[in-house]
Amino acid sequence: MIAQHMMALFWGVCLMTLGWMTYAEASVPENLDKSIDELKAYYIRNDPELYNAHPVFLRVLNKLKDTFEESERNLLMSIIMDTYSRIFTRMQNESLDEATKDRLAHVQQHLKKLQENYFPGKSAELKTYAETLWAIKENDPIVQRKALFEFKRIYREATQLKNKDRRRRQAKSIRPKASGGRSPSRS
Repeated sequence: MIAQHMMALFWGVCLMTLGWMTYAEASVPENLDKSIDELKAYYIRNDPELYNAHPVFLRVLNKLKDTFEESERNLLMSIIMDTYSRIFTRMQNESLDEATKDRLAHVQQHLKKLQENYFPGKSAELKTYAETLWAIKENDPIVQRKALFEFKRIYREATQLKNKDRRRRQAKSIRPKASGGRSPSRS
C-alpha cells in the first residue's frame, strides 16, 4: 500500500512536470492530455505526500531556465526525459490493468517522439559518461592514486575549455554592440 502511495506521488509530480514542460512551447495534444488525466485518476488519490514541497524534477527544471546555457539545458532535459521513460516503463511493467498499460504506452510514445524531435544528438552518450563519472568510488585508494596521476592533464584541459568558453562569451557580447547601431548612410 505504501509503495502504491509513493508511486502515486511520483507519478503525479512526473505528470505535472511533463505537462508543464510541454505547455511552455506548445499545448499537450488532446489525446495525450486525456491519457494523462486517466492515469492520474488511476494512480493519484488524495495523497498529501504529493504536495510536500519536495518535487522530483521541478527544482531541476527551474535551475535549467536560470543557470545553464542551451547545450547544458538540452543535456539535462534529455536526462530528465530518459528518467521519465524509465519510470513509465517500470509502471507499465508493474501494472496489472491492461487499460493502464495501454495509457502508459501511449504516454511513452509521445515522450519518445518528444525526445527524438527536440533532444537529438549525443545526449545519450554524454549521459552514459556522466553516469560513469558519478559511479566512481572516491574512497577507493587505487582510484585516488589514478586521479592524482591524471590531474595535471585534466587541469590543463579544463583550463583550455574555460578559456575557449570565455573567448566565445566575449565574442557574443561584442557582436550585438557592433551590429546594434546603424551606420550613417552615404549620399
